[in-house]
Amino acid sequence: MTELSSPTPRWISCPECEAACREVPLPPRAVLHCRRCGVVVRKSTRPTSLQPAWALATAGLLLMVMANVTPIMSFDVAGNTQTNLIGTGVITLYKQGYWPVAGLVFFSAIAAPALYLATVWYVVAACCLARPWPGLHRMLTWAEILESWNLVPVFALATLVSVVKLDTLGTVTWHHGAIWLAVLSICAFLTSQLFDHRMVEERLEELA
Repeated sequence: MTELSSPTPRWISCPECEAACREVPLPPRAVLHCRRCGVVVRKSTRPTSLQPAWALATAGLLLMVMANVTPIMSFDVAGNTQTNLIGTGVITLYKQGYWPVAGLVFFSAIAAPALYLATVWYVVAACCLARPWPGLHRMLTWAEILESWNLVPVFALATLVSVVKLDTLGTVTWHHGAIWLAVLSICAFLTSQLFDHRMVEERLEELA
């Protein structure tokens, strides 16, 4: 009789201390912690968890357009009123000669979040529709790189703090763009939380 060999255990690295953690099947709502530092290494996900990420990425792309074409607020000082968009600060910094800062603000507040949502949408849509679209692994790599630059929530918080300070100098009037920006911040944050890189990699292996 042949002796059945036990399957070779799989090991994953802790994202914080890079300690080797044995990968085990997780029941629903279970969490795998690192024994060395206690950081969450893996969370239990449902098979359909990519569909909410797809929906949020789609909504995020639409909200990105609305937030960039709709005025956020108007600032009135001694009768001089200025209506501000997200790109107003970028244009003002560029005209004042601070083009490196203007480029950084444009990339972190507009370009990087839009590219992140677009790459997530492309990869997750291919996984949900079971379509082996070209460049999926490259897009997944870009999504991982751009995830740390998804700074729309930080930009929204900075806008709120600056408005509190500007309110002492003049009159600030909020517009519909502020609502789009707030919803976009929530949507971008939830997208990054629900985008499971490990599950995407498994789906891409199945598609290949």
